[in-house]
Parts: sequence; structure tokens; C-alpha cells
Amino acid sequence: MHKRMIILTLTFVVSGCGSSSPLDVARGLLGYVPPPEETTISQELQLEFERCKKIGEEENCAQAAYDIVRRVKGLEPRTVPKGVVIILEGDGGHGDSQEAEPENKKDNNK
Repeated sequence: MHKRMIILTLTFVVSGCGSSSPLDVARGLLGYVPPPEETTISQELQLEFERCKKIGEEENCAQAAYDIVRRVKGLEPRTVPKGVVIILEGDGGHGDSQEAEPENKKDNNK
């Protein structure tokens, strides 16, 4: 038992003289594995999207990646907003047209 302790102590001393710290040496001897680095949501989305494209099983990889990242990161799904969306075709009224002004603004200018 004493021989093992002496060998272990000598190992720490000799390896501590190197470029790594004694704590790193102890972690290496005891089999410590550092946790993976924390990724951002955008990095995670990109990785899942690329993984889905490589596998090729899912038709809509963007939605599949979003669903996986949402579950992994613990995000709640957003509620679908209620209302009506009106899509206008054309230039969008960016010209000199007076039609784009609200009714109450026309009355105040008179």
C-alpha cells in the first residue's frame, strides 16, 4: 500500500514539472472528461439542419431542426398569432400617391 502511494506521489511530482498543471494531470489519471462546450441556439440549428440534410430522411429539414433544438434547449413553442394578413401586389404605395394616407390625417390638413 505504501509503495502505491509513493509511486502515485512521484507520478504527480514528475508530471507536475511539465507544461500542464497538477490538476490537469490528476484529472487525466482519474479519467475526467470535461463537459462539451455550450452552443448557441443558432449554432445548434445549423448543426441539426446539416445533420438532417446529410441523412436525407426528412423532407422539411428546417422544421425538423427547429423542433429538435426547441426540445433540447427547453424552449416552449410560440403561439400562432391571431389576425388577418393582407398582401398587396404592386409598388406598395411608395410613390407620391395620396391614397396611402389615413383618412383622419387628410381631414386635419384641410
